[in-house]
Amino acid sequence: MARPKIDDARDKMYRVRVNDEEEQMLQYVCDRKELKNKSDVFRAALKEAYGMLRMREFDMNENQDSYYEEYAEGISLERIVDCPYCSSKNKIDLVDECDESSYERQMGPETIYEFDTEDNYCKNCGRQFRVSGYISEYPMGAFNFEEINVNPIEGEEEYE
Repeated sequence: MARPKIDDARDKMYRVRVNDEEEQMLQYVCDRKELKNKSDVFRAALKEAYGMLRMREFDMNENQDSYYEEYAEGISLERIVDCPYCSSKNKIDLVDECDESSYERQMGPETIYEFDTEDNYCKNCGRQFRVSGYISEYPMGAFNFEEINVNPIEGEEEYE
């Protein structure tokens, strides 16, 4: 006997290639959210992104002035990085460390936040480390992509 038809059948297939780091992030989310399937992580992320985009579009269409005021500050530039010496997690705020540039694109400006700072100290081992890279915001108020490099500072003593 055949299975009954489902009204909302999942008959579309997308294949996603991930690297080792992305696989670790995917497994981390599965474990923390107690999801059985990695595909559920993608579905949850899609629903969240869709909801946020719809809310922004609604806000923008309903009240242009308040939308631009609300998102004028942009995305959060706080990140969690691993200490290059002891691997402890450290929260950093790059807001005062960034050089900001903007380029006009189809859906408004893309803002690039570039940074290279050595003023970071591990909360666990106390050692200084460098954080460099960039974060892209596009469209306004939406995270686009990032590249963040965390490196030891040359000359910093090695602890055994």
